[in-house]
Amino acid sequence: MPLRRPTTLSSAGAAVLLSLIGWASTTQPARAADQVIGAAASPTLASMDYCADQYILALADRDQILALSKDATSVYSQFRGRATGIPQLRGNSEDMLALAPDMVVRQWKGSPAVDALFERAGIMPISIPFAGSPQAALDSLIAFGEQIGRGEQARAYAARRHTMRQQLATWPATGLKALYVTPSGYTAGGGTSVDAIIRSAGLDTMATDYDLQGWHPLPMESIIRSAPDVIITSFFDLPGPASRWSSAQTPQIRDLLADLPVIDLPASHLSCNGLFDIEAAHFIREKAQKMGLLADGFAR
Repeated sequence: MPLRRPTTLSSAGAAVLLSLIGWASTTQPARAADQVIGAAASPTLASMDYCADQYILALADRDQILALSKDATSVYSQFRGRATGIPQLRGNSEDMLALAPDMVVRQWKGSPAVDALFERAGIMPISIPFAGSPQAALDSLIAFGEQIGRGEQARAYAARRHTMRQQLATWPATGLKALYVTPSGYTAGGGTSVDAIIRSAGLDTMATDYDLQGWHPLPMESIIRSAPDVIITSFFDLPGPASRWSSAQTPQIRDLLADLPVIDLPASHLSCNGLFDIEAAHFIREKAQKMGLLADGFAR
């Protein structure tokens, strides 16, 4: 079961923070990064957010992982199956200090100031940068693997994704025109990662027909005049009701979703900044094939 921490600072957490305040004023040296890796071939790890969870779960041995974030088993966690049974924390600095892993891993949560706090406690912080492309995400994963002593596994992981991308390039274009629809009533235009994913799956996107760039509200009049062949959705599987004011909730879009084939892309494929773009493209292509949308010559 995930560990549930109180929302207020515990007496143990307060004691840790008070000791650190005193520690920062002394000359006691912090544990350096090379000392951490040198002292243990498999450093212990904890995560502050669910994107950092994915990097850990992709590479680390299970016995290295002391805790993951509270969202590690959510629907937008790609490796939620691997996370089952591993303790989950809120991912704040108090939890990390009390847990005292060798390394704390974060991507969008935390700050350089928190990193400095961890360093004073002898914990090595690893901040994974946001990636501008799938290749940049894999580069970050390889760098992370080297930091935790799992470089060989990271390079093998990246090689498998490279093979998947090569396979995508051999599949013929389908001629299908797809429209991406979010619960908030937006679509992905040219220059977005989602548009690139759909195209790499061998489908065209309506972004060209509708002359859309970037993220754009659904162009209702254009959709009525020229409907797509297939709808691609994502993030409709998140908990909580959608906004009643979203254009995705209009009768026209509801009818479109009812009348046209819909490929619902798991949120976990899109939620971590390019790390699973290749899996997303494969999912779209394979789902289109299973739904009978591809002619025999277009099958993979």
